[in-house]
Amino acid sequence: MSTAVEPRLPVVGRYRFADDSTRTLMRRQISWPLWQGGVFGALTFLGLATIQPAMAVAVSLAVTVLACYPRQFSKAGPVALALVAGVWLAGTISASTAISGLQVLTAGALLGAGLSWLEKAPLDRWRLIQTSLAGMATAGLGWWAATRLLGGLPVEPLYAALHGALFGLLACQGMVIAALRYRTAQRIPSPHRIKATLRPDYQPPCLKAWRLDRELAAQAPDPETRDGLGEVAAWIYKLQWSLQMMDREIDEISDMDLHSRIARIYEEAEQCDDDFTRERRLAAAGHLQQLAGHRDALILERQRMAALVEYAAAYQEEARAGLVLARLQPGDYVPARLDDVLTRLRNHSQKQIAERKTVREMALIGTSG
Repeated sequence: MSTAVEPRLPVVGRYRFADDSTRTLMRRQISWPLWQGGVFGALTFLGLATIQPAMAVAVSLAVTVLACYPRQFSKAGPVALALVAGVWLAGTISASTAISGLQVLTAGALLGAGLSWLEKAPLDRWRLIQTSLAGMATAGLGWWAATRLLGGLPVEPLYAALHGALFGLLACQGMVIAALRYRTAQRIPSPHRIKATLRPDYQPPCLKAWRLDRELAAQAPDPETRDGLGEVAAWIYKLQWSLQMMDREIDEISDMDLHSRIARIYEEAEQCDDDFTRERRLAAAGHLQQLAGHRDALILERQRMAALVEYAAAYQEEARAGLVLARLQPGDYVPARLDDVLTRLRNHSQKQIAERKTVREMALIGTSG
């Protein structure tokens, strides 16, 4: 039997595009090479690309970022400045008059990190590393392809525009990486795992939930619904696992025959002439009364958990029936109130975590006092 605080559940991962990005990603992918090609061609016409090719590339990228994210100027502005400053600094380090590979890769890394920020992704360390590496790869590949196909850095505005457009077409694919979100979803364990971690009287709801989850997996209309229904089944297992742990504690406390022990200790305390012994026995009775209160609280919490199991199981059956019925009717069907069901289950867990944290903090305060 598992003795961990929380049972270990199978977890599946899935990449999906952010909701905001799905509406704008294609438009930005089309407009990006047009803007970068046009700006690079204009800078070549003005002579900047001939005098300072690296700065021309950096400025074309900076202007393109501002043009593709016009509603996020407060973020796009710093990204554009970072691109120009980073390319200039990399040129100082490389001490080269022509554009160097270090400058291209620096621009790509800064671009990848900036796109992650512009796409409203969580700015954790590993994500910034991933998007920066993706930006380096796409920018490096774009520069290599443009230079390879057009024979070096063009000096004519038309060819420079083509060079910038091809470079931008590949460099902007870092937006795809930045727009992706990785999410995990829990699944109910296999029947073998259920039987290995739960006693026989706790297994039937979980085994039924596993069977229904297999059927729902084949009928779910989209990945998000599949993950939500899978989490409902996982909650049934987690709750049954918690019920097993809770029943064990309740049985152990009930076997102590608390009420008779408390009555006996009080009776002995009244008959005792020694003050020290009387105080210790009264203290012992007080602890046993607190233990009885803990048992009552456990019983109440057990009733709530059992009700949640029935709630989740009933919803799983309703969702299965609805999906089966949907196959006989036109149009897609998404199980109703799935978000509400998951919210109720998650809130119960968060409430338990908060209560345990409060108890620990109060214990620490009492110890320090």
